[in-house]
Amino acid sequence: MPVEYKRSWKVAYAHLIPDAIIVIVSLYFSLIVRVSFDEVPQHLADLHNYLPLIVAIRLVINWLFGVYEIMWRYISPRDAIVISRATLTSSVAVMAVSFILADWFGRLPRAVYIIDFMTVTLGLLGIRILRRIYLEKKKVFSQCESMGLRTIIFGAGTNGHTLSHRFQADSGAGIDLIGFVDDDPSKRSLRIGGRPVFGSGDDLENIFRDYNVEQLVIAIDNMPGDRMRSVLQKCFEKGVRVKMLGSLRPKEKNQSVELIRDISLSDLLNRSSKEIDLQALRQLVQGKVVLITGAGGSIGSEIARQVATLNPHRLLLLDHSEFNLYNVDKELRVNSAISTKVVPLLVDIKDAAALTHVIKNHLPQVVFHAAAYKHVHLVESNPYPAIANNVLGTSLLLKNCKEIGVETFVLISTDKAVNPVGIMGATKRVCELLTTIYALETGRRYCSVRFGNVLGSSGSLIPLLQEQIRAGGPVTITHQDMTRYFMLIPEAVALVLKSATIARPGDIKVLKMGEPVRILDIAKSLISLMGASEKEIPIVFTGLRPGEKLFEELYIRGDELRTEHPDILSLPNGDSHLQRHVHELKTVLNSIEKMVERAEANDPLAILDLRALAKTTSFKEAAVPPTSKENQAELLN
Repeated sequence: MPVEYKRSWKVAYAHLIPDAIIVIVSLYFSLIVRVSFDEVPQHLADLHNYLPLIVAIRLVINWLFGVYEIMWRYISPRDAIVISRATLTSSVAVMAVSFILADWFGRLPRAVYIIDFMTVTLGLLGIRILRRIYLEKKKVFSQCESMGLRTIIFGAGTNGHTLSHRFQADSGAGIDLIGFVDDDPSKRSLRIGGRPVFGSGDDLENIFRDYNVEQLVIAIDNMPGDRMRSVLQKCFEKGVRVKMLGSLRPKEKNQSVELIRDISLSDLLNRSSKEIDLQALRQLVQGKVVLITGAGGSIGSEIARQVATLNPHRLLLLDHSEFNLYNVDKELRVNSAISTKVVPLLVDIKDAAALTHVIKNHLPQVVFHAAAYKHVHLVESNPYPAIANNVLGTSLLLKNCKEIGVETFVLISTDKAVNPVGIMGATKRVCELLTTIYALETGRRYCSVRFGNVLGSSGSLIPLLQEQIRAGGPVTITHQDMTRYFMLIPEAVALVLKSATIARPGDIKVLKMGEPVRILDIAKSLISLMGASEKEIPIVFTGLRPGEKLFEELYIRGDELRTEHPDILSLPNGDSHLQRHVHELKTVLNSIEKMVERAEANDPLAILDLRALAKTTSFKEAAVPPTSKENQAELLN
């Protein structure tokens, strides 16, 4: 039962006495303004008759309106409105009482009451505003004496304005706020909360030097990654600490508020996101049974989170890792709306019998296939299990999906499938071929979605670099010119879901990932973000490992088609050379099955088969026995 709020009868004399004095002085002042000095004495008797009554009426109405519950040091525009309403109401009451008591108390000129209303309002507001100014100035002086960090805020908008108030209100924050910078030229030379806007981000070096800046706090939501990296580089060069606006209010109950936070690598790679049609996503999965393989992984678990918000009939989470499956299942069950719809399935995708039982028992209508071995050097060292897991698992899943009539099948592919040089990329390219084959056979929406590295996925580059920096180095990078595409996991998954809504049978969708980023630049930024220098954490170049590329390619031909979403491109029908002939389809499938059999037997010819299939640009090419003697020498190179 909610607690009823009761207004306290206790009012501090420190509030009442100044207000009473203002009411009395205002009444005398209003009379003097209305009549000449010579006429004042003849009205004083009437004024003195009304004076106690007017003081009482104004103070009582102030109490009724809650004026005495306002803390003077935090007076705001909303409080000013409350005080103005109270004085207007009390002025009307005073005029009414004076009209009723005129025969006994005498009459004052009516204009006196109007002038009195204005002067009382200004007086009550003025004394409170002056009190706030005094306290804030006193706080500023105390902060200066405590030598807080000389700080500027990047962003003079709503966030920056709110943040500046929070800094000034918290004397323990250790912040000496000296001003703002903002890229909007119309704000230059303005003052916000008494602090000047010095200039734009392009002027940072001069501002740092001229004002001895020690800290920069970025108060702009979703600053583009390239702009963030530029600002960060200027700060590093001048030795200025960089922070980011945290949360101005808690997101959850009992959660503490982190006003400013450290810059994360995701901030450096951030880019402006395009709007996604949520209605189309709902139509894809709402009321349907959705299966996600590899649901415990970085991509699979994010797919599960986003699909869970779209009201599926049932959400099947399949993974062979008990620990990963437990974590994603536990996370989703926190939401009571989806908890009864989640079905965890501890299944190895290579287990044909178990997979068939799951598919036929639950009858999924939409499948997102994210299960795969993905770590290049591990896959390169263990090619046979990788072929079995990635290719065989995909083949078994597609066969089952075809048999029960799955409407939509989405393969999570990779940029390493483009002109693959390693085992992992080659297995993914073969999986794309398999998906296209089954799409052409069924005529259903079976497609692949290809994208580059996602930030922070389990066992990926960024966590490895962070571990090396925490350990004191060295940071190992294969080559100083190596570049990679990066995308945030939630953004990548949202685009995967969108791709599924616009794909046609056999399509390979390619996510635009912006400009490639040098791994060396990322390593340097991480070292700085983690509070170290390149002198303390050396960077060592180890050379390319087997299966690695210096530059990743996202596109095969360069004539990709645009789609309705600007960040999604399409390779129609998977490849322009694919022919829909039953004989060729069967030949390719037979070649893939033969390769898998050899991989399960640890036969080196499986690797030759894989490389031949991965180079396939048409089914006719794949129909050539990949292990013929004349081809073996070339394929082994």
